[in-house]
Amino acid sequence: MITIQNDNLIVQINELGAQLHSIKRTDQPYEYLWQGQTETSWKRQAPVLFPFVGRLAYDKYTYKGQEYHQTQHGFARDKEFSVAKQTADTVTFKLANDDQTMSAYPFEFELLITYRVVNDQLLVNYQVQNPSATETLIYGLGAHPGFNMPLTDGAKFEDGTVTITPGKVMKRFKIADHMSDRAHAFDFDMTKPLALDHELFNEDAIVLELNGEPTTVTLTDPSGNHGVEVSLIDTPFVGIWSAYPNTGNFVCVEPWWGLADDVHSDGQLEHKEPMHHLAPNGADSYSFAIKPY
Repeated sequence: MITIQNDNLIVQINELGAQLHSIKRTDQPYEYLWQGQTETSWKRQAPVLFPFVGRLAYDKYTYKGQEYHQTQHGFARDKEFSVAKQTADTVTFKLANDDQTMSAYPFEFELLITYRVVNDQLLVNYQVQNPSATETLIYGLGAHPGFNMPLTDGAKFEDGTVTITPGKVMKRFKIADHMSDRAHAFDFDMTKPLALDHELFNEDAIVLELNGEPTTVTLTDPSGNHGVEVSLIDTPFVGIWSAYPNTGNFVCVEPWWGLADDVHSDGQLEHKEPMHHLAPNGADSYSFAIKPY
């Protein structure tokens, strides 16, 4: 377990999956991150989604005539990352292709994840590098942090809220049998806070199109005084999710740079959208921030 901290925040990250393990403020008694210690609900905490976001049709895909199998959200969440660099307030984790990954995903890659505490925020940066001199790297990427809700004793999940800033009517599309259905996007009113209810998630995540516009998603505890702000800068989609029907007192705010297969997917990786196509020797960078309060 790796710990980074400053005068305001103490953050722990697990080398397994480079997954956030704990987020605490030094001036508050709360654990902001879902701990996953449950027999009945979601057992993860903040998995990194790479090289796929969501599920593939029939958990497989074809690339250059070869069939490959892949589980939901890819393999990064279950791989041991190495620590590439560490200071008191910053740590960078690294994952690169190996024989095991190549058998399920025939691409060379390097994934660098940097966590840094600055004032009262945790800054998260993903850098995807393509070390191949000849092959384009096709990938998706996402984050899946879960946050405790409620935070205060005696409060109820149903009395918390989700707010999006700037508030507006957004495009939402449903997840049908774990597949994306963008063709049937519909208007979803986020001009005012959305009251939490486990039934909100009875058809999987609430997936909203952001189109890369700067957006802040705020989870507010029923007290009104505490919660988490997730600031998104260049993110095309955000998923808001909690487990159902095996419910738990948490909400995930998920920045996505990719999506599950479309309901009409033909299984060809070259046709899958949206995916990133990184040129040989190229690099991409993505960021978001978490502010507990």
